[in-house]
This record gives sequence, structure tokens and C-alpha cells, in this order.
Amino acid sequence: MLTALLAAMRPTHPAPNPGAWPTARHRFRPPSWIGRLTLVIAVATSLRAADQAAPTGGNIDLPTALRLVGASNLDVDLAREKVAEAQAAHDSARTRFFPWITPTLALRRHAGNSQAVNGPILDADKQSLALGFALNSQLDLGETYFQSLVAQQLVRSSEIAVAGRQRESAFRAATGYFDLSRARAGVIAAEEAARIAARHADQTAATSTAGLTFKGDATRLRAARERAELTLLRAQTEQRVAAARLSEILRLDPTIELAPVDADLAPIALTERTDDLATLIARALARRPELDEAAIRLEIARTHRRAATQAPLIPTVGAQIALGGLGGGAGSSSLRRDFDVSNDYSFGVSWRIGPGGLFDHNRQRETASREKQIGLEQEKIRDLIRRQVVEQHTRLRSLTAQIELARKTLESSDQTTKLSRQRREAGVGAALEDLQAEEELARARRDYLATVVDYNHAQYALKFVVGD
Repeated sequence: MLTALLAAMRPTHPAPNPGAWPTARHRFRPPSWIGRLTLVIAVATSLRAADQAAPTGGNIDLPTALRLVGASNLDVDLAREKVAEAQAAHDSARTRFFPWITPTLALRRHAGNSQAVNGPILDADKQSLALGFALNSQLDLGETYFQSLVAQQLVRSSEIAVAGRQRESAFRAATGYFDLSRARAGVIAAEEAARIAARHADQTAATSTAGLTFKGDATRLRAARERAELTLLRAQTEQRVAAARLSEILRLDPTIELAPVDADLAPIALTERTDDLATLIARALARRPELDEAAIRLEIARTHRRAATQAPLIPTVGAQIALGGLGGGAGSSSLRRDFDVSNDYSFGVSWRIGPGGLFDHNRQRETASREKQIGLEQEKIRDLIRRQVVEQHTRLRSLTAQIELARKTLESSDQTTKLSRQRREAGVGAALEDLQAEEELARARRDYLATVVDYNHAQYALKFVVGD
């Protein structure tokens, strides 16, 4: 059910003209790429666990990969737990504004010398019993306020990080799928080349045994077959490795040999028609969650700097209310003797001067330096985003032209193969000439499929770096 829904949502368009960007009819704005991923994730998480498994037989398509990575991803789960941790820390910081209660039970016994309040030393034998509770509050108003503010900012940063991890996970899944598609295209081309080489080798071996062809040609064709088999083995290994990596991203059983459903690859169009790099860069700088995270970190650093300069000006408030009873007396008198109410009240304010308080210039310098460092890191992130947009924009423009060139090369190789086959059937061409033409056709087909995969991946990569 979900696969059908996703297939209906996925845009399919003809191959783009190499000299121009996809036209307005290729746009798929409502919903955007990230909007579609969000919808995919929302639908996937509501399905049963059995429906979240990979398709039977290990076949998988791109929408299914995006669904699976949205339903279960360790990086996203870890980011969500960091949000819960930050929220708990914020709640803990807020509780510091409230007093705490201390129940008390004290039994005191004294024998021997003691000093009276007015100075004389007395030989006293006494005991006492105290019961009650104390309501205590020692509130460092400045530090507590700024710590609560920092904890709140950390919650916002963690929430932004979750969105960033979701985007990264979806992009990793798409990249893993395209890598698998590229490896699968290589296997298909290698299988075709091996099949052609084996056919020519068998035919030439038979005619060489009958004395109709040169034995050296049979030896060369046998070497070509073995070389094609080696290439096929390497391509199959690359596909298996790519499948294992995709299984790791999707948290599937790595023993399942995943394979892309679509054997015939076609270019897709996700990006809008634009050559304006400035517009793309501006959109990326406005949308990328990494910059939102960096802005929160800079805000936290500023809060720490303010705490170093402003918090010591706010006094520490201390208060205590002790309610209970006190009894006892001299010698071995009963602990309950003269037992009656005994209450104490205290209140005070204080300032701290020195380390951690007023005139702590080292702390002020430290927090100011940290704020500048995070500001510089933010600028580095902006430079990185600009570079990524330029790279993916340039790569996509180049691949748009490469697809058309690869298609023309494929058509020429196919025509060459047909002509070479006709020459051989007419008895004019040799088997080696025919084999060379078919090998060139297989290589052109492999290059075309790889270019299509790279083009599709570049579409997603540009969407990702722009922040859509």
C-alpha cells in the first residue's frame, strides 16, 4: 500500500535537454522534496512493523528506502534522546528557584566542661532532644537565572538537531540507494559483456578446431572471455558491498542481498530551472538547520558571557525556617522534660567577590573568547554551505550535458555493433572486430547508466545542500 502511494507521489519526467535546466513543467513544489520525505516518514511510522520490512526477495526502490530510514534510524533516535535529556536538564534548572525541606531529629548528650555564654567554664552534664523540620532556600539568583536560560536554549538546539539528523538520514539513504543502482548497472553491463565474449570464444574455438580460423584468434577471444568474467566478478562484489552498506543505513539484515527494483534507469528532475547561484546560496543560508544550530550555540555563548559579567551583581539570597520542639535538661533528666515549641527564622543576602563572583576577569575573558570562537565557527559553516552549493550546482550542470553525450555515444556504439555484425555475417569482418564493437557497446551502456545515476544523485544532493 505504501509503495503504491510513494510511487504516485514520485515525479517522473523525460530526460532533460543538456543545454538547459528542467523547465517549469518539471517542478514538483507541492509538496517539496523535504515535504514528501516528511509525509513518507509520518505514514511509515504509523504502519505495522511487518509492513516496514524490505520487499520480499531483497528488491528495493528509492521510496521504500526513504520510508525505512524514516521509520527506524539510530542517529535520529539518538537526537531525540538528546532532546529529552536537554528538557530534563531545563526542568532541573528551574527547580533551583524553589526551597527544599529538611526533616530533623537530633539527640544531644554532653558531659564535662562547657563554656557559658558569658565566658565562665562550667562542669555540665546535660542532654536534649530536638524534633522538627527546616525549610531552606539558598538561591544564587544570577547564576540560577542564566543556567535556566542556557538549559532552555539547549532544548531548542536539540530540537533543531533532530530535524537535521532526519534530513541527513534521508540523504544517506538516497545516496546508498544510488550507489547500489550504480553497482547494479555495472553488473548488468558486465554480464552482457561476459555473455558476448563467451559466445564469440565458443564459436571461434569450434571453427579453430575445424581448421577454419586462425588458432591465435581463438586464444585471444578466450583471454577476452576470462577478462570479462573477472570484470563481472568485481562488479558483483561492488554490488554486494553497496547492498550491505545500504542495509546498515536502513537497519536491515545485511545477509539480504538488496537489489534496485528498476533495472532500466531514467533521469529524474527535482530541481527548478535556475542558473542564479546567488539565489541558491541565499536559500541555503536561510534554510540549512546547521546554521540554526550554530546560531543557538552562539546565543548560548553570549548567555555565558552575560552570566560572567551580570550574574555576580545579583546577590545570593538565603533563608531558613526551622519549626519543631526542644526538650531536655541537666544530668539524667528525661529528654521530654520542658519539651515545647522551638522555632528559628533567618534571612540574608550576600555577594561573592573573587573567583566565580565580582571582579573575576579571567572568567569574563574566557566566556568572551568562547563567544568569538563560536562566531568564527558559524562563518566557517556559511563558507562550507556556499562551497557545497557551488559544487553541486556545477556538478548538476555538467551531468546534464554528460547525459546527452553518453546517450549519443551509446547510439553510435549500437550502430557500430550492428554494422560490424552485418560485415561478419557477410564474411567480410572478423570475430575480433565484432567482439570489439560489442565490448564498446557494453562499455557505452555502462557509462550511460552510471551517468544517469550520478545525475539523479546530483539532483538530490543539490536539494539537500540548498536545504529544501
